Amino acid sequence: MLERIEEIQGIGLLHAANGKPHKLLKTTLIYADNGRGKSTLATVLRSLSTGNAPLILNRKTIDGTLPPQAVLQFANGDKVTFSGNAWSEQRPELLVFDSDFIERNVHSGSVINTEHRKNLLEFALGEPAVAARAAVDQATAKAKAAADKIQGIIGQLSGHHPGLSLVEFEKLPSTPDADGQIAALQKRLIAAGNVAEIIAKPVPKQVSEPTFDLATLFKGLGRSLINVHADAEQVVKQHVQKIGDKGAEDWLSQGHQYEGDNKCPYCGQGTKDNDLIRAYQTHFNAAYAALKKEIAGLHDTVVTDTEAAIIDAFSQGIVTAKAQAAAWSEQVQTKPIEFVDAPAHSALAELRELALDLARRKQASPVEPVGTVSDLEKAKSLWQQVLAPMQSANAMVKDAATLIAAYQGQLTTDNAQQLQQQIEQLQACKRRHDLVVVGLFSQLVTLRADAAAAENAKKTERDKLDALMATTLQHYEKTINALLKNFGASFSIKGMTANFRGAGPRTEYGLALRGKDVALEGGPPSFSTTLSEGDKRTLAFAFFIASTLADAKLSTRIVVVDDPMCSLDLNRKHHTRSVLKNFRSKAEQLIVLAHDPYFIRDLRDAMRKDDPATPIAIFQLSLAANNYTDFSSFDVDKECESAYFQHHRLLNEFTEGRAADSRMVAKVIRPMLEGYLHRRFPGLIPKSLMFGRVVVLIRDALPTSPLAYAQNLVTALNEINEYAGQFHHDVNPSADAMTIVASELKTFVDRSLGLVHRGTP
Repeated sequence: MLERIEEIQGIGLLHAANGKPHKLLKTTLIYADNGRGKSTLATVLRSLSTGNAPLILNRKTIDGTLPPQAVLQFANGDKVTFSGNAWSEQRPELLVFDSDFIERNVHSGSVINTEHRKNLLEFALGEPAVAARAAVDQATAKAKAAADKIQGIIGQLSGHHPGLSLVEFEKLPSTPDADGQIAALQKRLIAAGNVAEIIAKPVPKQVSEPTFDLATLFKGLGRSLINVHADAEQVVKQHVQKIGDKGAEDWLSQGHQYEGDNKCPYCGQGTKDNDLIRAYQTHFNAAYAALKKEIAGLHDTVVTDTEAAIIDAFSQGIVTAKAQAAAWSEQVQTKPIEFVDAPAHSALAELRELALDLARRKQASPVEPVGTVSDLEKAKSLWQQVLAPMQSANAMVKDAATLIAAYQGQLTTDNAQQLQQQIEQLQACKRRHDLVVVGLFSQLVTLRADAAAAENAKKTERDKLDALMATTLQHYEKTINALLKNFGASFSIKGMTANFRGAGPRTEYGLALRGKDVALEGGPPSFSTTLSEGDKRTLAFAFFIASTLADAKLSTRIVVVDDPMCSLDLNRKHHTRSVLKNFRSKAEQLIVLAHDPYFIRDLRDAMRKDDPATPIAIFQLSLAANNYTDFSSFDVDKECESAYFQHHRLLNEFTEGRAADSRMVAKVIRPMLEGYLHRRFPGLIPKSLMFGRVVVLIRDALPTSPLAYAQNLVTALNEINEYAGQFHHDVNPSADAMTIVASELKTFVDRSLGLVHRGTP
């Protein structure tokens, strides 16, 4: 319980306010005129409840010389101070309803925004939801921390994947030969800009390989004349040998051509039956001549086709092809072209020797077949040995030419932009699988799992809070609407729920007025245009009441209500008193600040009617020097007196000998009597009549008029008026200069009171 507001200084009009003489009780009612510091005092208590120092600092006395400071004493002598821009402790048991509550939780002017609905939810849920909300906040914080860590890793990765999204970058495959592919593509990229020049370069061609028709050779070697007598050749040979001249055979062949009529061209003798001549005829006939000619050609063919020059010519051709392939080395990587001629030369020399030997043997015996199957196979083997290195070299040339041709075909279809994209893709693959990046992605995978777990935990805690909010707000809506009904409001709230849209959970609700939905924002109709100021404050007060009454710790709370009746009509003021009495019975302490003394008096009387022994403290915030505010005593009954009762009390106090201003007493005699007559004859005496005219009206009243019952007072009234009138300016312009004799004054005061009390002179 708050027992004393000992001191407040430097805060608004409370520049040097001393509250030590005024003890606060279970029910404390504080009166203050508007603009005298009620809101400032409520703000001090709100600041204490939340520990929010700026609430006080923002209200620092504008022209004050003292720093903001406050000293409040709670039960058991516990003092709480505000000094050095901070509270010594926070007192959350204080629940304050004031303009700050309204502007923070319900509306600002005519506007209800998201922040209002968010704050209202926090207030409405109260402490039962604190743990659930804390769990949500903790889970949310963890989820955010995990998300922040993920963003940190993503930030570190951002420089590694320009032009690609993180998802695309993460999926890039490992490319072990990326550097080689990039180099090849870069060459193609360069070449793509110089296609014509590159394509103009010669492509290596296979070198013609030598031919040696072994089949024809051995066919010729194997030829013979079926019609040549077996001994003819022998006879001719012997005869040629007998002649002993190498040219003898040719000489005989030429002479045989001139034989005619079977006579010898040299001696004319007959040759018909001569065996030697028949041998000549056989040996030197046309078929034989042709055979010999063919055999002679075989020798020439062997000589020509087995010359070493054929290998040298091939070798030179390979050198040219090799040079042409080398010219493409920047664009195409080909295998080396090699030709080793030594084995070919060796095999060719051996083949040449074999073939010439066979040719010479054939020439020596034209009609005899020369060369065996074995000779043919050996010749083929040797010739293949000649060709094998050539064929190998030509295969290399062909491979190189194929690669170059493929490159040429590719070159014509290459697009520089596409090549650049392929290069960038490969470079991105390299970066993706760099050890640093792999490490970052490994962390990212772990953090994503953590974030997913945190989000699941957040959802679980939020579901719990949702269930609690749904139950609480459903009850809250019913309570508020019951309060609004009791307040006589023509509107109600509907559909009160909560959601997590935006930065945090908030309430959602609507209004219903005369069967129509009223939007909180937008419209028309809307909250700002439909509800009066009294309705708006009533709605805010209903929110506060509903939440406070639902507080499980209400018995330990200090409920502070600032101006609860502001803008309220009589019915709502009546129900407000009922609500405050309810607070008084359930809370540890109730503190009400009000600018209406009649409300304070009526609230006090209503509480005492329920419990005459209830302790109630009443004091006020009053005007002090320099138009500041201080705490002072307050007689609510005196403040609420009518002018008649004030005048009556003043006269009574004078007759009882209490200190009083004699001139003031003299001045109130006439008004007191006027008040008496107006109350005795309500509605019969016009309020505009001066006292003397009232007496005339009574004197001249007809017997049928109730005023006639006061005609016995006319003489006394005139005498009293004659005395008292001299102190009023309407009768005596020198009224302020008139001397007052105390005994005389007392006589007329006693006469006046006696007249009122007895109803007779």
